[in-house]
Amino acid sequence: MAGIGIVGAGISGLTLALRLQRLGVRSTLYCEDDAEGMRAARLPNTVARMGHTQARERELGSEHYRDPGCLMRTAGLSIKGDPPIEFTAHVSEPFHAVDFRLLLPALMDDYAARGGEIHVAGTAPDAAQVDRWSRGHELMVVAAGRRSVAELFPRDPGRSPFDRPQRVLTAGLYHGLDLGPVFSYNISGGAGEIFRVPMMTRAGVVSAVLVEAVPGGPLEPLSRTPWKEVPDTLLALLREHAPRLAERVDPAAFELLGPRDLLQGAVTPTVREPVAELPSGRIALAVGDAWITNDPITGQGANLGSACAWVAADAIAAGGPYDAAFGRATAERMWEAAAPVTDWTNSFLRPPPEHVIRLLVTAVTRQDVADLVLSLFSDPPFAWALLSDPDEVARIVDGGGPRLYDRVNL
Repeated sequence: MAGIGIVGAGISGLTLALRLQRLGVRSTLYCEDDAEGMRAARLPNTVARMGHTQARERELGSEHYRDPGCLMRTAGLSIKGDPPIEFTAHVSEPFHAVDFRLLLPALMDDYAARGGEIHVAGTAPDAAQVDRWSRGHELMVVAAGRRSVAELFPRDPGRSPFDRPQRVLTAGLYHGLDLGPVFSYNISGGAGEIFRVPMMTRAGVVSAVLVEAVPGGPLEPLSRTPWKEVPDTLLALLREHAPRLAERVDPAAFELLGPRDLLQGAVTPTVREPVAELPSGRIALAVGDAWITNDPITGQGANLGSACAWVAADAIAAGGPYDAAFGRATAERMWEAAAPVTDWTNSFLRPPPEHVIRLLVTAVTRQDVADLVLSLFSDPPFAWALLSDPDEVARIVDGGGPRLYDRVNL
């Protein structure tokens, strides 16, 4: 047997492959494109990776693109209103944003340089292809693959409260918007959310802007705007819905890097069944986006994918048999990390409850609360434990510090 087969070279698949290498477990990585093809692809996301994710990469010996310009120790939140709710915070561990068209090929090159085996399929595999590959492996782990995911891992209705997208997305890389190494989070009630991060790209550090539009709202038409018209349309929307961000735009220089530096679409938040039994008699285990697709509103997709890949790698290294019982037990361990992320993210897609609004208002005048609120992005289990507990929020608002919750290492 040739060890573990891994389908997908996203953050989950590559973290799994690199971790298994470190643990002495042989693996083969199956992917649609090689590193050069990934570098030439369309913008896949505008991910910011949090402290725990960066720590895992550091432990793997795969730290890349640590330019100070894309390391965010300062974050600002602005909620449109009269008056607006606005505050700036400092985060203890910087957020880090790198174009995945740079980061993923670098991780793939690390894996190959250390003896990892890579099979470039050229197309997205279907379930039959995953089954054929499984005949040469003890276990298949599926971390990507549009066709195979839908065929192998049905939607789990008990963990998937939505059956359609809750936001319509437009993400792009722009010149002409300079805030420095600052994460900017802007909310316009009834319209959606607008995020800005400084991202390392092939053109250096530029601004990545993600617009999360409420379907049918005033931000949604941006998702259908031709790329050449996007900067002007976006600037007009920023002036209306994120004025603090609009103030930092140079209209004469504001433009997309290029037509492939724009992503428009929508995501239906979905949790899938994590284990599939293949005709070969082996199983396929889903991780990352193959298992859970969360809306990017809390910025947790890649961070959760990295965390779950780490859990899966440690379970695999502990030894088989890699049967359905192994798959279910591993999925339960991954769900301990994934459940608070999923619950927290889904809650952000709905109007905030009164106690959360009180917390945000308090953050305007108390720096300790401001720092706490924006540091929640780095610790989803703590974030959900806090934000789902009105009594704990009330205690903080009334002057107490946060209690220590048991935390999952995300």
